[in-house]
Amino acid sequence: MTDHPSSSSSSSSVPPRPAADHGLLDPALPASAVTAQTSDAAIVAGLLEVEAAWTQTLAEAGVVSADEARAVRAAADRLAGSVDLDELARAATAGGNALIPLLKRLRAELPAGFTAVHVGATSQDIVDTMLMRMAVQATGTVVADLRAAATALATLAVEHRSTPMVARSLAQHSLPITFGLRAANWLDGLAQAADRLAAAAAALPIQWGGAAGTLAALDGALASARADGRLPDDGSGPDAFALTSALASRLGLQDPPGPWDTTRLPVTQVAAALADAVAACGRIANDVLLSSRVEIGELAEPTAPGRGGSSAMPHKQNPVLSVLVHSLALSAPGTLAQVYTAAGAANEDRPDGAWHAEWPALRRLLRDAGAAAALTREVAEGLRVRPERMRANLDRTGPVLVSERLMSALAPRIDEERGEPGAGRAAIQAAVDAHLAGTGDFRAALRQAAPAAVSDAELDRLCDPGGYVGLAEQVVDRILAAHGLDGAAEKTDD
Repeated sequence: MTDHPSSSSSSSSVPPRPAADHGLLDPALPASAVTAQTSDAAIVAGLLEVEAAWTQTLAEAGVVSADEARAVRAAADRLAGSVDLDELARAATAGGNALIPLLKRLRAELPAGFTAVHVGATSQDIVDTMLMRMAVQATGTVVADLRAAATALATLAVEHRSTPMVARSLAQHSLPITFGLRAANWLDGLAQAADRLAAAAAALPIQWGGAAGTLAALDGALASARADGRLPDDGSGPDAFALTSALASRLGLQDPPGPWDTTRLPVTQVAAALADAVAACGRIANDVLLSSRVEIGELAEPTAPGRGGSSAMPHKQNPVLSVLVHSLALSAPGTLAQVYTAAGAANEDRPDGAWHAEWPALRRLLRDAGAAAALTREVAEGLRVRPERMRANLDRTGPVLVSERLMSALAPRIDEERGEPGAGRAAIQAAVDAHLAGTGDFRAALRQAAPAAVSDAELDRLCDPGGYVGLAEQVVDRILAAHGLDGAAEKTDD
């Protein structure tokens, strides 16, 4: 019997594997700066920034010295660019989070016996605060791309305000609309998602509660500072809440009334807004995918060298931008469910595992939203619109598309002519049925049923799908105005 080497027997001779990959199975993610803003290197820098900012806050209040704050800042800056991320990730297993080994390395950069770092804090204070600060930065990128995409769509909406096309409901031709309305509806979703995401990010707070949410260690540190004369002992110096408020201001976050270690609404709210943004982008991608099919041909993605080609079929031009956005829209709901599951599993005063399950899910949503917004922006800014194909597809169904209008405008006149209530609707329905069955000429059947007073020109007008778009143009105007994008009309005119 031949012995096969096992992973355990060979592990001693194999170098430790990297703790992170390069995203080869996530081809959408490099499209956005959010991927770098949420990288492991960015996380390390963010954790160190919170520690340094906290020491600076304490120094400004007199709790520690300015020299100590400068020492922490210098050590944090040195460490941010030199830490071995693979080694740090492996070391994080021992304590359950990366801050514990990172803090050990930070202290090693400081003089022996140095105590003015991580004062009154616990790991969750630093990690949660870092994540909220990272979310603010990343969502800023997402919102900017969403709004840029909406602006590009506003230009399309104005340009094609009156361009007729066929609406599809339940995947079938329904009524005529305009492409301007389709584009305006797209931008409405993006603009609403951007507004909601911006509001959620603006509400993100710092976390500061100490080991069990009581701020006991920080309160004790302040008592020691008063006892040894670093702070006045008459009560005029800062209290713990004043310090955490100052930290929030320094980091650009909100100051909550208390810690939220197991009340995870800040996270679920921003996560839901991120998922909304991905969904708004996904809806556009779905429409572009369908409309770019050869047999439809109404839209085409912007082209770029090397993009969209097929290794086996040179004739293909794949809509890869929308394909990638579609993939993100499929995965984001499951990731959001993980965030909510973690929030609902938090217990007592510090969560045991639910908190840890939340981190990768939040980062994934930030990255998915970042990629979806960036790719959608590229699609919107370079989308190729083909009005002639829209008209051709509209004419494929032809006058039958306006049977709704014929029922309201022509049927009563047939009733009046024949003196028989319901005769008009029956005649038009019979013409529709014959047309759909391929056994009759719809226009000829209408001419036969219509009163002589209805001229051929009037009948042609009633049967023209392009002339039955309702208030589509006005809806376009209202949507643009609602989002402050009605100025797109002036730019288009120029």
